[in-house]
Order: sequence, then structure tokens, then C-alpha cells
Amino acid sequence: MKLGFKAAHRSQLPRPTRSAAGGNLARFAAFIRHEGGAVAVMAGLAIPVLLGFTGLALEYGQMLVVRAGAQRTADLAAHAGAVAYAQNGDTGQMVDAATGVARLNGFSDLEIVVALDTSVPTASGGAVRATITTPKPLYLPSLVGGDTSVDVTATAVAGALGGDPACVQALDPNGSGIALSGGATLQANDCAIASNAEVVAPCGTSIVTASLSYDSATAPDTGSCNTIRTPEGDAAQMTRRPTPDPLDDAEAIELARDRMAATATLLAPDDVIVAPGPDIDFGWNAQRTMDQAEAVGCTASFTSSGNTWTFSCPGQSTVNIGNITLGGGLTLRFNPGGAADITYNLSGGIDNGGSRMSFAGGIYNVAEGIRSDGGSVTEFGAGTYRVGRLDKRCNGDFYSICNTSELTFEGPSQFVLPGGVYNGGGATLTLGTGDGNSFQIGPSSAGDAISTGGGSETIMGDANGGVFEIAGWIDGGTGGSCLVLPAAGLHEINGSVIGSGAIRFGAGVYAIDGYMHLGGNGGGTAPCGGETISIEAEDTTFLISANGREPRGGQCRDQAFCVTAGYSDVHFTAPQSGPFADLAFVGPLDPSSNAGALFAGGAGNSTVSGAFYFPGGPITLSGGASASGGESGCLQLIGAEVSMSGGTSVASQCDLPGAASQGRVVLLR
Repeated sequence: MKLGFKAAHRSQLPRPTRSAAGGNLARFAAFIRHEGGAVAVMAGLAIPVLLGFTGLALEYGQMLVVRAGAQRTADLAAHAGAVAYAQNGDTGQMVDAATGVARLNGFSDLEIVVALDTSVPTASGGAVRATITTPKPLYLPSLVGGDTSVDVTATAVAGALGGDPACVQALDPNGSGIALSGGATLQANDCAIASNAEVVAPCGTSIVTASLSYDSATAPDTGSCNTIRTPEGDAAQMTRRPTPDPLDDAEAIELARDRMAATATLLAPDDVIVAPGPDIDFGWNAQRTMDQAEAVGCTASFTSSGNTWTFSCPGQSTVNIGNITLGGGLTLRFNPGGAADITYNLSGGIDNGGSRMSFAGGIYNVAEGIRSDGGSVTEFGAGTYRVGRLDKRCNGDFYSICNTSELTFEGPSQFVLPGGVYNGGGATLTLGTGDGNSFQIGPSSAGDAISTGGGSETIMGDANGGVFEIAGWIDGGTGGSCLVLPAAGLHEINGSVIGSGAIRFGAGVYAIDGYMHLGGNGGGTAPCGGETISIEAEDTTFLISANGREPRGGQCRDQAFCVTAGYSDVHFTAPQSGPFADLAFVGPLDPSSNAGALFAGGAGNSTVSGAFYFPGGPITLSGGASASGGESGCLQLIGAEVSMSGGTSVASQCDLPGAASQGRVVLLR
């Protein structure tokens, strides 16, 4: 060090004079004589520094010990508080349990803060957060005038994991909760029942469940009877706590909201406009008919043995006609064997008043509707049918198709019917056969897109790969009628669905911007498609908005969905895959709507496999109605309220995600 210092010193200074050099040597010699004292001074200064570092290490080690103790106690306190809250839903008992644990571990009540953290989802509706803040004395800084202590903080979060899944839930904390009366029974052997309000099950009623939760100031009212019990007959575990909506932020519900909004904007197809053409009356005046056929570039021949007209258009790609009519007792074969791409433009309509008409497939633009009545038989091949409204009333209104007899369209066919369809009492109508059909139907002058009479049969071919767009109401007729709606990926219905007869809903999603009332004006089972049914809907999800004008009549008033009257064998099965898997019904999602669902008036033996979700409205069963998930299905009822009366029964057996009872309490953070 010294040689290095000197060498460096010399290299940096100019060469001194002789007299200056002598003085410098004297001073350097004096420095050497005092060097031992300098080392002693430096050592004296270093020792306190070294002792300070040692002290800091000891302080830090003690701080780690204090923090470990605080963290251990915070963990125990959060767990104890979570157990207490999961059992009774009381935040006061939650705080007492947590602070008691802290006290036993040497921390005062002022050193612990216990709070319910609802931002952390648990089976109890929220987690318990315990925070311990304790001062740690600092000895070394106090010697030099620094802080005498530092706060050590430790936090833990605990909560209950999911227990039994909930089959029946009442969501509204300000509603009536779950209420049974008049001999009603609610059975959920393998799942839980949850209410964010009261649970009322007086003597004479019965709730059978694995566990039950409620969130009201008073415990469930059992009328001094053992009405809430396990499948084994023991008193069911009852826990006071709120239960979150398991579907509130589900992707399927957001998709349902979007689908409903899109359906609300659905418009009817445009009117059919065709340039005027000459009429053809296939009657008994043969020469006149042949002249009319020639005027449109075709031929007409008559076979007297069968009283049959044959209309032919060889080499034609487009045929322009006015009205087509047929005399009584005659048969018309319209361009048999004609190519499927021939276009037939009719500025008038097709009217069969009591005979038989058979039309080749093709592209038909018919401005003034198709009518088949008076015992007639009318048949069309597969094609595209754009049909405007009739110029005459049909059952008091104006439709695109009016059938009171027998009318058939082969398939796959595309239907664009701006004025709707009417199939009268006792009549048979087939709109497309097989699969690959497509439907765009607007309203009649009365607002019905599809209207059926008593004893009628209306069958629509499946529309997988096509569209099903209905701008208007579907009125499923009066007693004895049969309506078969097609399978389709998406059924858009800008209007209500009313049923009074047998209805078979084809597979797919039904977005209904209106109401769904089945049996509100009477009706029930009927022969349909070769078997007697009531309501059949397999692999279906119904999204019901309850917008617009509500259907009138019966017990269905103020309900978004209703099954009543003579419907005693109703079956709804949710799809098992896709975006709406396990969702059978989704009620209104507009927070301002409180329209609910009703099973009433003999609607017995109903099976609904899937979730029945009405977050803003009540689910009600009355008048002997019954519902279950079937032998292997699952019925999950989630409504603002659940009410059962008058001998009604619900049986549910589910294995669904979601938690409704106290589960295992664990540390979460």
C-alpha cells in the first residue's frame, strides 16, 4: 500500500527543487512516525460499524420470527372465521371466532382486522380475510435517534369450497324465497336447495335434500314438523348464508342475451312483386284453356278418361302467368317432368277449390297467395316458393298460404312467405320433407306467422343447414291439433309461441322475442306424426324475452313461460353439448322484467332435463302440477323465487357444477 501510494504520488508531481525536496522528506518522516496511531483511529471507527451490521442482522432475524408468528396466527384466524361463517352466515360470529384465535396466540383485539371479502367466490358467498398488524421494537435505531418500532403485517384468506350442487335456488334476497304449501313436495335427494331469502315448509309439506341453505333473519319455518329432512329421514343440515347465482356470468347467458337482441330486430320478408301475366283457367271449356296456355308459350292437353289437364312448357326457362284456377271434378298436372330451375312467375295466385293439382318442382314467385280448400288435394315438388298474401280473406285475415284441405310441398324446399300460413281445422299441411329446408315467414294481417285450427296437422321439414326465421306469432291451434316444428341450429321467432294442441319442437335453440304459453286457452294431447303426444322437445334450448304484447287468456297471464290446462305429459330435454349444453330454458334477462314461469292446472308428469333459469322472475307450481328430470335427467330450477302449492311436486336429481352447501374450508391466499 505504501509503495503503491508513493509511486503514484511521484508519477503525478513535478520534480522538486533541492530545498523543497528536503522539506518534503522531513514531513514524510513525521508521517511515518505517526502511522501506527492512524491505524488505531481507523480501527476505532470500524468497530461500531461492524457492530451495527451485526445488530441489524439480529433485528431482521427477530422481525422474521415475529412475522412468521403473525402469519401463522392470521392463517388460523381466517380459517376459524370461515368455518363460523359457512355454518351460520353471521359476520358477527365470524369476527368473534377469528379474534378469539388471535387472542389465544398472544395478539390483542386491536392487532387483528377480520372482514368478509365478497370479491373471492366461495361456497359461502364470500371469503374471510384476516389481517394482523403488530409492532416490533427496534433497539439499534433508538440508539441513534431513529424509529423505535416497525409494523409487521400478515394477511390470510380462507373460505369454503363447493359442497353439494344446488338443484333448486331462489336468488332474490328481497323475494319470498322458497315457499311450500298445500301438500307440496320438493325432493332433491342428491343435491342441495338454496335460498337467498326465507324457506317455508309447514306441516303437510315436504323438502327432502342433502342440505339446505338460507339467508334470512329467521330459520326455515317447518311448522314444528320434520318437513326438511335427508333422504334417510334425518333432519337436513341447514346453513345460513347467501348463495351466488351460478349462471350470472356464464358465457352461455351472455350468448343468450345476444341472440335475444338479434331476434328482436328480425323483419318479415319483402312482398312478392311480379309483372302482370295472363290467367289460365283449367276448366271444361277445352279450347279456351288451350288458347290461354298458348298465350304463355306452353301447351295444354285434356284427357277425358281421367278428366285431367296436362300443362307443358318444353324448352321454357321462365313462364309468366296471372292466376291459375281449376274447375270442379278436374285434375291438373302442371308441367310434369319440368326442370327444377324453371321459374314460374304468377302475378295472381293459385286457387284449388275442390279438385286435385300436382305441380312440378321449380322456382315459384306467386304474388297473391296459394289457396287449397273444398276437399281439394294440392301437391308441389321440391323448390323455392316465394308467396305473397292472398287478395281474399282466409279465416278472417290475409295469409300467404291458406289451407283447409290437403296441401303438400316436397323437400328440400325454401319458403319465403311474407304473409304467413294458415292451416284450418281438420286440414293437413306439409311444408317440406326430409332435411335441408328453409323458412322465412312473416305475419298475416292479424300478426300470426303460423296459425293452426283444431284437429289440423301441420308438419314442417327439418331445416338443418337452412334458416328458420319467423317474424310473427306461432299459434299452435286449439284442441286436437298437431304442429311439428323443424330441427334447426337456430330458430328465430320475433313473436310469441302459443300452444293448445300437440307440439313437437325440433332440436335446436329457440330465441323467442315474446312469450311461450302452452295451454293457456285449453287443449292438450293429440295424435301427431304417428303417435299421441302432448309437448315433445328433445335437444332444445328456449330463450324467452317476454317482450311485446302478451297473449291473452287463461292462467298464463304475466308469465314468460307457462304450461297448464290438459298438458299432462310434457317433455323438454336440453342439449348435452354445444354452447347451451344443459340449459333447457332461459327466461327474461332484462333486469326490468319480472315475468316468470308457471306449471299449473293439471300440467302433470312433466319432465325437464336441464337448467330452468329465470333470474328475474318466480317459478311457480300450482294445482297438482308436477315436474322432474326423468329417469336419467336433471331438473335444476333457478328463479328469483320458487313457490309450490296445491299438491304439486318437484323431483330433481342432478350432478351439476356450482355450490350450495358448506364444503371443506381451506386457505385460499
